[in-house]
Amino acid sequence: MIEAADTNGQGATSVYAGNAVTESRQAPHRLRRFARFVAAASLVGVVAYCAGFFVFLADVSAFRTPTTDRQADGIVVLTGGYSRVDEAVRLLDAKKGERLLISGVHPSASPAVLAKAFAVDEDRFDCCIDIDHEALDTIGNATQTAEWARDNGFSSLLVVTNDYHMPRSLLELGDAMDGIELIPHAVVASQRDPESAEAQADRYRVLFGEYLKYSAARLRTLVTPHAGSNSTFAKASLSPSE
Repeated sequence: MIEAADTNGQGATSVYAGNAVTESRQAPHRLRRFARFVAAASLVGVVAYCAGFFVFLADVSAFRTPTTDRQADGIVVLTGGYSRVDEAVRLLDAKKGERLLISGVHPSASPAVLAKAFAVDEDRFDCCIDIDHEALDTIGNATQTAEWARDNGFSSLLVVTNDYHMPRSLLELGDAMDGIELIPHAVVASQRDPESAEAQADRYRVLFGEYLKYSAARLRTLVTPHAGSNSTFAKASLSPSE
């Protein structure tokens, strides 16, 4: 009986030892399989993100297609890019909107200085042009524009900015306000030698940098949407600047 018990005990110990060895051999295999899964998922994510860049490029290109000029209650121009304010003032003169908001102006720039810089009569500023000194970025532009549109009772806005900046501008503006139609009016900076490799590389660097900012803004607005989730966007006109 003692001998049988010893034999059975040794058998059980052998089984446990065998299981432990098997588990120890399978652990590296599981780790390798998990690592392959993570690598494959990362690759898919990178490919999807790069594909998204081409979708972004298509959206930017859509703003370069000339269409019939639209009229809106107000006009907002987001400062910081080539010929944006000049084009916005032209739209105001063409009576495409009742008032113009220049958003993101440096605090040191007075109406008199701006009037001289953009060849606008000071009476025109007093009449129909408002200046926002508070906005420091596109989010600030959207916040100040939403307040301005609400104070003036506007239900539609012409949005003037550069073509590459338009997707993020519409996203931020739409996230900040509700029930207001946003009509994009893109401005494209002319290039002396658009076919040169250097010019093309510079443009794509700007576009990819803007795509990174747009992606971050898209993620933020999806996670924490604000008042303007129901705002509507209308593809509108392009005004190439020479």
